[in-house]
Amino acid sequence: MAVDLKFKTLQYLDRNESQYGPSPKCYDFLKNVTIDELSCYTREFTKGVKSSLSRRISEDFNIDERQVILSYGSEDLLKQIIHYYLDRKEKILIPKEAWWYYKKVAYEVGGFNVEYPMYIGKENGITTYKYDVDRMIEIYDRERPRIVLIASPNNPTGNMISDKDLKRFLDACRGALVMIDEAYWGFGSKDNAYVKPYIDEFPNLVICRTFSKYYALAGLRIGYAFAGKNLEELINFSIRYLGFNRLSEQLAEIAMDDDDYYTKVTNMMQEDKEYFYKEFSKLEGFTPYKSYTNFMLVDMPLSIRKGLDKFLKERNLLIKFLNEEAFKTEARITLGTREQNYYLMESIKEFLGAK
Repeated sequence: MAVDLKFKTLQYLDRNESQYGPSPKCYDFLKNVTIDELSCYTREFTKGVKSSLSRRISEDFNIDERQVILSYGSEDLLKQIIHYYLDRKEKILIPKEAWWYYKKVAYEVGGFNVEYPMYIGKENGITTYKYDVDRMIEIYDRERPRIVLIASPNNPTGNMISDKDLKRFLDACRGALVMIDEAYWGFGSKDNAYVKPYIDEFPNLVICRTFSKYYALAGLRIGYAFAGKNLEELINFSIRYLGFNRLSEQLAEIAMDDDDYYTKVTNMMQEDKEYFYKEFSKLEGFTPYKSYTNFMLVDMPLSIRKGLDKFLKERNLLIKFLNEEAFKTEARITLGTREQNYYLMESIKEFLGAK
């Protein structure tokens, strides 16, 4: 039987990349790039700052520009922090139910991972992962890791840590360098009120963000972080003598200025998450998890994974079927456009109906 294809090319709903793209104003800027922006180093150092973007972020957050770190995406920040601070046989405390890459980096420098588990609960009737702060503190006190990592929102579970729980955990971990990975900031909350107070209060804290997800600029590979005052060595290590990518910086600033566009996209994503919650909950053996990101974790029967994967690929749809220690029956689905999301849901129902 011929397959009715809505899309003629593969739809990558497995990478957490934006299917909407960045602000249209970013494209307008690229049409008028000058020779100066391509051929000349930045001169921002003459103004006493690292770059125009770090200065902009500093002003927006009322944080000393020196404490703003720029990088090649938040992945680069993670690697810089671990490679610089973690010595051989030292420990990093990470979530068990988290991005596989966290578990790889410590081994590159001879370090060790210590994992803390999450637990599954309910939030407004929707299944969700939750941080178990009491257990986290217990493991921290026992293991005394050099570095502690928290992801909020977390990949692939999609959950956030509450402000109350985060504050309590940071209080308990003052002896370690604590990195909060906020790569998916913006989709569930755009709150920034805590950033300066936390950076001021916790001098060993680094809050990392990226322009890849919410701002849909993954191809530019640009991220930033706020570093506490005890992390002067990291700040010096991250500074680039000849500056940073001038095009990436300007595009990032343009994106930051177009709040209307990104709010509109995020609202559409939220509506489609509600659609997915409702529709997946109707399917026997499927459990959607609450998500504060641009993706959703869905548990499904193990017996259908291989067949469903093949069926979706035949319809030019790719989702991420997880196969890790903590995730054996789950798939992670990137939120696409409305047309992509509805086509995916229709295709899953068609597969189940055929079976």
